[in-house]
Amino acid sequence: MESLELFLTTVNKWLWGRWLVYVLLALGILYTFTNGFIQVRYFKFIMKKTLVDSFKARNDEKGSGSISTFKAMMVTLAGNVGGGNVVGVATAVAAGGMGAVFWMWVAAFFGMALKYGEIVLSQLYRGKDSEGNLLSGPMYYIRDGLKAPWLGIVIAVLMCTKMMGANLVQSNTISGVLKSNYNVPTWLTGVILICCLMAVVLGGLKRLANIATSLVPIMSIFYVAVGLLVILLNIQEVPGVFKEIFTQAFSMKAAAGGTGGYIIARAMQYGITRGMYSNEAGEGTAPFAHGSAIVDHPCEEGITGVTEVFLDTIIICSITAIVIGVTGIYQSDLSPAVMAIESFGTVWEPLKHLATFALLLFCFTTLMGQWFNAAKSFTYAFGPKVTDKVRFVFPFLCIIGAITKISLVWTIQDVAMGLVIIPNLIALIILFPQVREQTKDYFSNPKFVVTLLNTTCPGR
Repeated sequence: MESLELFLTTVNKWLWGRWLVYVLLALGILYTFTNGFIQVRYFKFIMKKTLVDSFKARNDEKGSGSISTFKAMMVTLAGNVGGGNVVGVATAVAAGGMGAVFWMWVAAFFGMALKYGEIVLSQLYRGKDSEGNLLSGPMYYIRDGLKAPWLGIVIAVLMCTKMMGANLVQSNTISGVLKSNYNVPTWLTGVILICCLMAVVLGGLKRLANIATSLVPIMSIFYVAVGLLVILLNIQEVPGVFKEIFTQAFSMKAAAGGTGGYIIARAMQYGITRGMYSNEAGEGTAPFAHGSAIVDHPCEEGITGVTEVFLDTIIICSITAIVIGVTGIYQSDLSPAVMAIESFGTVWEPLKHLATFALLLFCFTTLMGQWFNAAKSFTYAFGPKVTDKVRFVFPFLCIIGAITKISLVWTIQDVAMGLVIIPNLIALIILFPQVREQTKDYFSNPKFVVTLLNTTCPGR
């Protein structure tokens, strides 16, 4: 077992070295330029279209097995907004300094365009089951877009592995928080998680979408509100925090015993890594839910990717980072796992408990999203009959994650994630001309962007 863990650790270090992070960033830059900086030029239009208009039409479902755009966005955000928005940000700051926050923003900016591209492709390439329900995921644009069915099966199997490993990690995080803060037995946490997740599994995509539609906006607004309260109570520290963010982001100062540029290198690596990890741009997870939405044009669904990354990283992750900064807790000896939560309690003890509650909700909704992605991947690789028999296994993994130390599982998940990303990146590189073509067609057609072009299209 030790030999296996050592081997996987070596593979993991190679996969998640700087090369993969920077390839993801470079691909985000490619999609930004080739699609005309849509995250800037059409930002106001996108926010209105995806947050206001889609919310009004959140219950409009246009076909069997489909969900609305708003519900697809909530399902995706349910999987995105998790422990990475709290613990992940604290880890980035602890390892890369406050300068990592700037590079997290950079990753988010270009990640908006990258996630947009993934979702557009998920609309162009998808399948149907025997009952007419839509099937989606990166497997389909790899199979049909790249004409590589075998690679589609490979990424589906790897995605299953990643999602099951992520289940163990999330359930372990939840049980650890409840055990350390409230002395809740880990086994009891595991049982509760099984019951809650089983209720979601029994209801399928529709129930998941409805729960996500209710929980995600509430928990996100709640967390942001609590975070803003802490920031307002330390408002005098905000200018200094932003100064430190930008100063450290470009600092060529050497660490003790290090060489020039060490600080900026670490800030870039950890900021970009945690930013991409949190919003999942380029990971191939967004297509699962968004491919199940029926819209008039692929880009109409694709623009939700801009909104998702903006909400996940620019808003929620930034709140965590600034709270850590204004309270000064990142300078303490606390581990990143508890740093963010403790920072809320520095101004008022009950806020610590409120932040803990938000973190627990984040982790649970992530579990929901992971189950959905795992089920879709399993169906593609092994067929719906096998999926129907084993889909109930996923919730029971929670008890394993809750009661065990899972350092090996963390490594397995990271390796699977890295391996999943590689074929997805290949597809995104080869198929980007199709995304560019769809973008030109969408934003040049008054039928689709009448709100944006109403000044030139009077009477519409």
